[in-house]
Amino acid sequence: MTDSRKDRLSDIPAHIEAIRDHHPRVNDRAWKMITRYEPISRDLRGAWAEVRPFTVDTAASMLPDTFNVTRRLMSMTARFHCWVWARTGIELTVQAVYTQSHIDRYLAAEHKNSSVPHRYGTSQQIVHVGRVLADLDLVTAPFQGDKVRDAFTKKQIAIMHSWANSRTTLLKRQNAWAILGLAGGAGLTSAEIVNARVGDIVRDGELTFVHVHGDRARRVPVRQSWSRALLRSIEGRESADENLFVGFRDDEYPPRVIQHFLSDNPAPVRPTPAALRTSWLMHHIDNNVPVTVLQQVSGIQHLQTLVRYYENALPLEVADYTALLTGTEAAR
Repeated sequence: MTDSRKDRLSDIPAHIEAIRDHHPRVNDRAWKMITRYEPISRDLRGAWAEVRPFTVDTAASMLPDTFNVTRRLMSMTARFHCWVWARTGIELTVQAVYTQSHIDRYLAAEHKNSSVPHRYGTSQQIVHVGRVLADLDLVTAPFQGDKVRDAFTKKQIAIMHSWANSRTTLLKRQNAWAILGLAGGAGLTSAEIVNARVGDIVRDGELTFVHVHGDRARRVPVRQSWSRALLRSIEGRESADENLFVGFRDDEYPPRVIQHFLSDNPAPVRPTPAALRTSWLMHHIDNNVPVTVLQQVSGIQHLQTLVRYYENALPLEVADYTALLTGTEAAR
């Protein structure tokens, strides 16, 4: 009889079981689903042996808590990982696998005949993993009729500020304020947040700026509505070289310390740096900040990546720009 199940039980090698040592928060039911999942598609079996440890580690890092969530996560990421590895043979890291190019090519090759909702759902799941685990600049495939903007509402932002202020220790509050101020107020990524120092926050009159170092070095003005949280995170801290966000750094992937903090301090609205950065980008796009300026302050290297966010921007009326288009109003 043909096996119609989406996954099959298999023997679990010791090196797969050992991965759990790095993910003690994963519950037993989810872990069993993660480790026993195996694609039944013959097209995927050849690559599965190579991508399985990476897929297990990736899924466990996402901390799925129910059978259905875990099953969906494993099914979609396993197929994506197999496809990427089979066609590129690249080193299996989140940063290398979860690129916009790989996601777009995968959807075009493997889901060109899928329904729009299924294509969008697959894209959404893959992009979510890349954003959460590596804070990558990724955008989901467009979904016809989808009116939900990928940005936080004012009410959600207020809830996040309340969450930060209610942490039980000063260190936890400082970490929470740092996440909100740096990601929500200046659009920094997780990697940039963990590398930020107290001395990188600079006041210039009534304005606050963040100096970002590294490959995407820049000086970012902080939105005033988020500036207070950021300034509270450095209040009373004397050493300019001290890490702004304090926690144990994982040598393999330092930004994971933020994931652990957010998991240990659950919020009604989870303030992930990737989602806060998207909200920051959408705010500036909707306020007509020129794309070239936004590219500079965001540190986004490829203009194509930034342009994708404009699909969710508020609509503009041509009538509001008639004077500018006709030359009766001077251009800035």
